[in-house]
Amino acid sequence: MSKGRIRLPVPAADILTVAVSTGAVFLLLAFGGKALEAYRLERHNVGLRNEVEALKEEQKRLEAQRDYVQTPEFVEKVAREQYRWAKVGEKLVITIFRRGSSARTGSPDQIGRTATIGGVAAASGPSYWSDWLRLLTGPFD
Repeated sequence: MSKGRIRLPVPAADILTVAVSTGAVFLLLAFGGKALEAYRLERHNVGLRNEVEALKEEQKRLEAQRDYVQTPEFVEKVAREQYRWAKVGEKLVITIFRRGSSARTGSPDQIGRTATIGGVAAASGPSYWSDWLRLLTGPFD
């Protein structure tokens, strides 16, 4: 007996089977990757189509608003509400609403009096310090 290695013959069919199997797995993975990429692109396209539709609707809304802004009714509404204008012959009435009581409220004879604070004469007109204190230390509404 010789002292060499014993080699088993590998049949050509086994080599061909391994090569074909490897190629099939490679093709399957490549096809699966492309199919997954196509699916993701289609989902992205659907999202973009929805966004385009939403933008078209917003464009229609903005065009309608632009058309309304160019009407005389809108101009009159802005002139009356924002600039407090009135037509010739109309009287403009401005109402002032106050929430809660304020330190500045009082009878007309109390406003403008002078008081002595620490020996120094001070005007007792409207004092805003109490309003500032209430604003800074009061609850948030």
